[in-house]
Amino acid sequence: MTSSAALAFYFLMSLLPFLIFLASALALLPIPHLATRMVKLARHFAPAETMPVMESMLTSTMRSSGKLLSAGFLLTIVAASNAFAAANQSLHTIFEKGTPGSFWKSRMKAISITFAIGGLTTVALSAMLLGPHFGQILEHIFGINHKVVWIWPVMRYVLAVGGALASLEMIYYMGSGRSHSFGKQLPGAFFAVLVWFSSSALLGIYLRRFAYLNAMYGALASFIVLMIWLQITAIAILLGAELNVALAKVKNSLENSTGEAVRDR
Repeated sequence: MTSSAALAFYFLMSLLPFLIFLASALALLPIPHLATRMVKLARHFAPAETMPVMESMLTSTMRSSGKLLSAGFLLTIVAASNAFAAANQSLHTIFEKGTPGSFWKSRMKAISITFAIGGLTTVALSAMLLGPHFGQILEHIFGINHKVVWIWPVMRYVLAVGGALASLEMIYYMGSGRSHSFGKQLPGAFFAVLVWFSSSALLGIYLRRFAYLNAMYGALASFIVLMIWLQITAIAILLGAELNVALAKVKNSLENSTGEAVRDR
Protein backbone atom coordinates (compact mmCIF):
# COMPACT_ATOMS: atom_id res chain seq x y z
CA MET A 1 0.00 0.00 0.00
CA THR A 2 2.89 2.37 0.79
CA SER A 3 4.47 1.71 -2.62
CA SER A 4 1.19 2.37 -4.42
CA ALA A 5 0.69 5.63 -2.48
CA ALA A 6 4.20 6.77 -3.42
CA LEU A 7 3.58 5.87 -7.07
CA ALA A 8 0.25 7.72 -7.01
CA PHE A 9 2.01 10.85 -5.75
CA TYR A 10 4.65 10.67 -8.49
CA PHE A 11 1.94 10.02 -11.09
CA LEU A 12 0.15 13.16 -9.92
CA MET A 13 3.36 15.19 -10.14
CA SER A 14 3.92 13.95 -13.70
CA LEU A 15 0.27 14.35 -14.75
CA LEU A 16 0.17 18.12 -14.29
CA PRO A 17 3.18 18.98 -16.53
CA PHE A 18 2.01 16.34 -19.02
CA LEU A 19 -1.35 18.11 -19.32
CA ILE A 20 0.47 21.41 -19.90
CA PHE A 21 2.60 19.85 -22.62
CA LEU A 22 -0.37 18.04 -24.15
CA ALA A 23 -2.52 21.18 -24.20
CA SER A 24 0.26 23.24 -25.77
CA ALA A 25 0.89 20.59 -28.42
CA LEU A 26 -2.80 20.12 -29.22
CA ALA A 27 -3.25 23.87 -29.55
CA LEU A 28 -1.16 23.65 -32.72
CA LEU A 29 -3.79 21.39 -34.33
CA PRO A 30 -6.65 23.05 -36.28
CA ILE A 31 -9.37 21.10 -34.46
CA PRO A 32 -12.25 23.08 -32.86
CA HIS A 33 -13.29 22.40 -29.24
CA LEU A 34 -10.32 20.08 -28.74
CA ALA A 35 -10.23 20.50 -24.96
CA THR A 36 -13.86 19.36 -24.70
CA ARG A 37 -13.14 16.37 -26.91
CA MET A 38 -10.15 15.42 -24.76
CA VAL A 39 -12.27 15.55 -21.60
CA LYS A 40 -14.99 13.41 -23.22
CA LEU A 41 -12.31 10.91 -24.25
CA ALA A 42 -10.85 10.80 -20.73
CA ARG A 43 -14.30 10.03 -19.29
CA HIS A 44 -14.04 6.55 -20.85
CA PHE A 45 -11.02 5.75 -18.67
CA ALA A 46 -11.25 7.93 -15.55
CA PRO A 47 -14.11 8.73 -13.15
CA ALA A 48 -16.15 11.77 -14.20
CA GLU A 49 -15.42 13.45 -10.87
CA THR A 50 -11.75 13.87 -11.85
CA MET A 51 -12.63 15.79 -15.01
CA PRO A 52 -12.91 19.35 -13.54
CA VAL A 53 -9.20 19.31 -12.61
CA MET A 54 -8.12 18.04 -16.05
CA GLU A 55 -10.51 20.30 -17.97
CA SER A 56 -9.39 23.38 -16.05
CA MET A 57 -5.74 22.59 -16.75
CA LEU A 58 -6.35 21.90 -20.45
CA THR A 59 -8.46 24.98 -21.12
CA SER A 60 -6.12 27.33 -19.24
CA THR A 61 -2.99 26.15 -21.07
CA MET A 62 -4.37 25.29 -24.53
CA ARG A 63 -2.77 28.08 -26.50
CA SER A 64 0.01 28.03 -29.06
CA SER A 65 3.19 28.89 -27.18
CA GLY A 66 6.64 27.56 -27.97
CA LYS A 67 7.96 28.42 -24.50
CA LEU A 68 5.04 26.72 -22.76
CA LEU A 69 5.44 23.67 -25.02
CA SER A 70 9.17 23.39 -24.29
CA ALA A 71 8.72 23.92 -20.56
CA GLY A 72 5.90 21.37 -20.44
CA PHE A 73 8.01 18.83 -22.32
CA LEU A 74 11.04 19.21 -20.04
CA LEU A 75 8.94 19.14 -16.87
CA THR A 76 7.09 16.08 -18.14
CA ILE A 77 10.36 14.21 -18.78
CA VAL A 78 11.69 15.07 -15.32
CA ALA A 79 8.46 14.29 -13.45
CA ALA A 80 7.63 11.14 -15.45
CA SER A 81 11.16 9.79 -15.04
CA ASN A 82 10.78 10.29 -11.27
CA ALA A 83 7.55 8.29 -11.41
CA PHE A 84 9.13 5.45 -13.40
CA ALA A 85 12.21 5.46 -11.17
CA ALA A 86 9.89 4.93 -8.20
CA ALA A 87 8.09 2.20 -10.17
CA ASN A 88 11.45 0.53 -10.88
CA GLN A 89 12.23 0.54 -7.17
CA SER A 90 8.90 -1.11 -6.37
CA LEU A 91 9.31 -3.66 -9.17
CA HIS A 92 12.79 -4.58 -7.99
CA THR A 93 11.31 -5.29 -4.56
CA ILE A 94 8.50 -7.41 -6.05
CA PHE A 95 10.88 -9.36 -8.30
CA GLU A 96 13.31 -9.75 -5.37
CA LYS A 97 16.21 -8.12 -7.21
CA GLY A 98 17.37 -5.71 -4.51
CA THR A 99 18.22 -2.11 -5.40
CA PRO A 100 17.98 -0.85 -9.02
CA GLY A 101 21.67 0.13 -9.11
CA SER A 102 23.38 3.50 -9.20
CA PHE A 103 21.44 6.75 -9.41
CA TRP A 104 22.50 7.55 -12.97
CA LYS A 105 21.86 4.02 -14.24
CA SER A 106 18.40 4.03 -12.66
CA ARG A 107 17.69 7.53 -13.98
CA MET A 108 18.72 6.68 -17.56
CA LYS A 109 16.54 3.58 -17.49
CA ALA A 110 13.62 5.64 -16.17
CA ILE A 111 14.08 8.21 -18.96
CA SER A 112 14.18 5.41 -21.55
CA ILE A 113 10.93 4.02 -20.18
CA THR A 114 9.45 7.53 -20.23
CA PHE A 115 10.12 7.96 -23.95
CA ALA A 116 8.90 4.44 -24.75
CA ILE A 117 5.68 4.86 -22.79
CA GLY A 118 5.26 8.35 -24.24
CA GLY A 119 5.39 6.97 -27.77
CA LEU A 120 2.87 4.22 -27.02
CA THR A 121 0.59 6.70 -25.27
CA THR A 122 0.76 9.02 -28.27
CA VAL A 123 -0.34 6.19 -30.57
CA ALA A 124 -3.23 5.24 -28.28
CA LEU A 125 -4.41 8.83 -27.77
CA SER A 126 -4.13 9.62 -31.48
CA ALA A 127 -6.22 6.57 -32.37
CA MET A 128 -8.97 7.66 -29.99
CA LEU A 129 -8.82 11.38 -30.87
CA LEU A 130 -9.09 10.76 -34.61
CA GLY A 131 -12.59 9.44 -34.00
CA PRO A 132 -14.63 6.62 -35.56
CA HIS A 133 -15.01 8.41 -38.91
CA PHE A 134 -11.31 8.82 -39.64
CA GLY A 135 -11.43 5.89 -42.07
CA GLN A 136 -14.03 7.72 -44.16
CA ILE A 137 -11.80 10.80 -44.29
CA LEU A 138 -8.87 8.71 -45.51
CA GLU A 139 -11.07 7.08 -48.13
CA HIS A 140 -12.29 10.47 -49.36
CA ILE A 141 -8.81 12.03 -49.56
CA PHE A 142 -6.55 9.12 -50.51
CA GLY A 143 -9.02 6.62 -51.94
CA ILE A 144 -7.94 3.77 -49.62
CA ASN A 145 -9.63 0.38 -49.56
CA HIS A 146 -13.20 0.53 -48.21
CA LYS A 147 -12.42 -2.30 -45.76
CA VAL A 148 -10.37 0.15 -43.71
CA VAL A 149 -13.48 2.33 -43.27
CA TRP A 150 -15.47 -0.32 -41.42
CA ILE A 151 -12.45 -1.83 -39.68
CA TRP A 152 -11.23 1.50 -38.26
CA PRO A 153 -13.90 1.97 -35.50
CA VAL A 154 -12.77 -1.35 -34.00
CA MET A 155 -9.10 -0.84 -34.80
CA ARG A 156 -8.93 2.39 -32.78
CA TYR A 157 -9.97 0.55 -29.62
CA VAL A 158 -7.55 -2.27 -30.41
CA LEU A 159 -4.76 0.30 -30.71
CA ALA A 160 -5.78 1.95 -27.42
CA VAL A 161 -5.92 -1.31 -25.45
CA GLY A 162 -2.82 -2.63 -27.23
CA GLY A 163 -0.97 0.56 -26.31
CA ALA A 164 -1.93 0.10 -22.65
CA LEU A 165 -0.80 -3.55 -22.67
CA ALA A 166 2.46 -2.73 -24.43
CA SER A 167 3.14 0.11 -21.97
CA LEU A 168 2.74 -2.18 -18.99
CA GLU A 169 4.84 -4.89 -20.62
CA MET A 170 7.54 -2.29 -21.20
CA ILE A 171 7.44 -1.24 -17.53
CA TYR A 172 7.67 -4.85 -16.33
CA TYR A 173 10.35 -5.75 -18.88
CA MET A 174 12.67 -2.80 -18.31
CA GLY A 175 11.91 -2.10 -14.68
CA SER A 176 12.14 -5.53 -13.07
CA GLY A 177 15.95 -5.80 -13.27
CA ARG A 178 16.04 -9.44 -14.34
CA SER A 179 16.61 -11.22 -17.63
CA HIS A 180 13.36 -12.42 -19.19
CA SER A 181 11.50 -12.18 -22.46
CA PHE A 182 9.13 -9.36 -23.35
CA GLY A 183 6.24 -11.75 -24.04
CA LYS A 184 6.39 -13.31 -20.57
CA GLN A 185 5.07 -10.06 -19.12
CA LEU A 186 1.78 -10.31 -21.03
CA PRO A 187 -0.26 -12.14 -18.31
CA GLY A 188 0.57 -9.50 -15.70
CA ALA A 189 -0.02 -6.66 -18.16
CA PHE A 190 -3.40 -8.08 -19.19
CA PHE A 191 -4.38 -8.61 -15.55
CA ALA A 192 -3.32 -5.05 -14.63
CA VAL A 193 -5.37 -3.54 -17.47
CA LEU A 194 -8.37 -5.66 -16.46
CA VAL A 195 -8.07 -4.62 -12.80
CA TRP A 196 -7.61 -0.98 -13.81
CA PHE A 197 -10.64 -0.86 -16.12
CA SER A 198 -12.94 -2.71 -13.73
CA SER A 199 -11.78 -0.75 -10.66
CA SER A 200 -12.19 2.57 -12.48
CA ALA A 201 -15.69 1.56 -13.56
CA LEU A 202 -16.65 0.49 -10.03
CA LEU A 203 -15.21 3.68 -8.57
CA GLY A 204 -17.24 5.73 -11.05
CA ILE A 205 -20.44 3.86 -10.13
CA TYR A 206 -19.78 4.33 -6.42
CA LEU A 207 -19.09 8.03 -6.79
CA ARG A 208 -22.20 8.63 -8.90
CA ARG A 209 -24.65 6.69 -6.72
CA PHE A 210 -23.39 6.51 -3.16
CA ALA A 211 -20.73 9.12 -2.45
CA TYR A 212 -21.33 12.77 -1.61
CA LEU A 213 -17.79 14.11 -1.89
CA ASN A 214 -18.84 17.53 -3.15
CA ALA A 215 -20.90 18.10 -0.03
CA MET A 216 -18.09 16.90 2.23
CA TYR A 217 -14.99 18.32 0.56
CA GLY A 218 -16.26 21.06 -1.76
CA ALA A 219 -13.65 22.21 -4.28
CA LEU A 220 -11.20 19.53 -3.09
CA ALA A 221 -13.50 16.67 -4.17
CA SER A 222 -12.09 16.42 -7.71
CA PHE A 223 -8.52 16.39 -6.42
CA ILE A 224 -9.30 13.68 -3.84
CA VAL A 225 -11.00 11.48 -6.44
CA LEU A 226 -8.03 11.99 -8.78
CA MET A 227 -5.63 10.82 -6.08
CA ILE A 228 -7.79 7.76 -5.34
CA TRP A 229 -7.91 6.90 -9.03
CA LEU A 230 -4.13 7.30 -9.41
CA GLN A 231 -3.57 5.00 -6.45
CA ILE A 232 -5.88 2.43 -8.04
CA THR A 233 -3.74 2.73 -11.17
CA ALA A 234 -0.57 2.15 -9.15
CA ILE A 235 -2.10 -0.84 -7.34
CA ALA A 236 -3.12 -2.38 -10.68
CA ILE A 237 0.44 -2.03 -12.01
CA LEU A 238 1.94 -3.64 -8.90
CA LEU A 239 -0.64 -6.47 -8.88
CA GLY A 240 0.26 -7.28 -12.47
CA ALA A 241 3.92 -7.55 -11.46
CA GLU A 242 3.00 -9.78 -8.51
CA LEU A 243 1.09 -12.08 -10.88
CA ASN A 244 4.11 -12.37 -13.19
CA VAL A 245 6.31 -13.30 -10.21
CA ALA A 246 3.80 -15.89 -9.00
CA LEU A 247 3.52 -17.45 -12.47
CA ALA A 248 7.31 -17.55 -12.81
CA LYS A 249 7.64 -19.32 -9.44
CA VAL A 250 4.96 -21.86 -10.40
CA LYS A 251 6.71 -22.52 -13.71
CA ASN A 252 10.10 -22.98 -12.01
CA SER A 253 8.55 -25.31 -9.44
CA LEU A 254 6.98 -27.45 -12.17
CA GLU A 255 10.24 -27.56 -14.13
CA ASN A 256 12.16 -28.61 -11.01
CA SER A 257 9.59 -31.32 -10.23
CA THR A 258 9.75 -32.61 -13.80
CA GLY A 259 13.55 -32.64 -13.70
CA GLU A 260 13.60 -34.58 -10.44
CA ALA A 261 11.08 -37.09 -11.81
CA VAL A 262 13.27 -37.65 -14.89
CA ARG A 263 16.39 -38.15 -12.76
CA ASP A 264 14.55 -40.65 -10.54
CA ARG A 265 13.80 -42.76 -13.59
